[in-house]
Amino acid sequence: MIITEIKQLQLMCEEVKTIKEGEEIGAQLLTELSKSENGIGLAANQIGINKRVCVINVKEPIVLINPRIVEHSEEQFMFAEGCLSFPGKHVRTGRHTSVTIEADNHEGKLMFTAESEDINDAFECACVQHEIDHLDGITMFERSVTPQPVRVPEKIGRNERVTITDGKETKELKWKKAQPLVESGDWEMAPA
Repeated sequence: MIITEIKQLQLMCEEVKTIKEGEEIGAQLLTELSKSENGIGLAANQIGINKRVCVINVKEPIVLINPRIVEHSEEQFMFAEGCLSFPGKHVRTGRHTSVTIEADNHEGKLMFTAESEDINDAFECACVQHEIDHLDGITMFERSVTPQPVRVPEKIGRNERVTITDGKETKELKWKKAQPLVESGDWEMAPA
C-alpha cells in the first residue's frame, strides 16, 4: 500500500546495512510498482519502509541501494511530475539535466541524462532524482518551480522614429534607415 501521509514522507531514510536486505526491499518495491498503471518509480518510504532503497522502471527495472547523487549538471529542465503518493496531483519541477549516481549495489557510477532524443531518458533522469528526493524526505512539492515569462522586445515599425548612437554622435532616424546601422554593430539604440 502506498503511503500518502506527507509527515511520514518527509522523514530522512536510514541506510540499508546489507545488500541482501536492500535487494529484498527492492523486490517488494518492484512488486508494488507493478500494481500501478502509470508509476515509473517508487521509494521504500512510500510503502512504509524507512530505508534508503528505491526503484525506477522506465526502460528497465533498476534497484538502487543507498543511492546518492555525486555529480549533477548546473543546467536544468522543466518536468511535469506526478507521484504515486499524491494521486492526481502534478507539479512542474526543475530537474538537473544530468546526474551521476553511486549506489551500494552497482559497481562504478550510473549516469542519467535528459540530453537525448529518447524521451524515456528524460523520464528516467527526472525519476531517479524524484526517488532519491523521497529517500531524503523531500517531496515533489518542495521542488516546484514557476516558469518565468520571457519578454519579447517590442517590434519597431519601419516608419517609427528611433534614436541611435555610436558613443560620440547621436541621430534620430526612421527605423528603416537606422536598422542597417544598428545591425552593423557600429551603432546601437540610445536609451529612451
